[in-house]
Amino acid sequence: MSKKILSAEDSPATQKFISFTLKYKGYEVTTANDGIEALEKLPEENFDLIILDIMMPRMNGLEVLQEIKTNTPYKNVPIIMLTSEKGDSDRQRAMELGATNFLTKPFQPPELLEAVEKAIG
Repeated sequence: MSKKILSAEDSPATQKFISFTLKYKGYEVTTANDGIEALEKLPEENFDLIILDIMMPRMNGLEVLQEIKTNTPYKNVPIIMLTSEKGDSDRQRAMELGATNFLTKPFQPPELLEAVEKAIG
């Protein structure tokens, strides 16, 4: 049975890239366009992994991460954060909130797949 991944990313091009890369490797991918939509989709499936962009409309990835890790039955699901920011403050905050890993855009398919495999085997 394939692993299920929720990917929240507001850039259609990046979302397509993530989905294609993961589906090519046999993962089931559910997409969300922002943080609110990601939280709404959580109860729909038993996700094995969540990928969150930090900069999203309505609710950013750090807010979603904090909500998941403190107030939901999904707090033990691994979460990979994505950002186009090069600074360390987002990375540090994400790790403090319980992120499993952190990728800086742009990234290549092998980087994404390595982070996913490391998180969920």
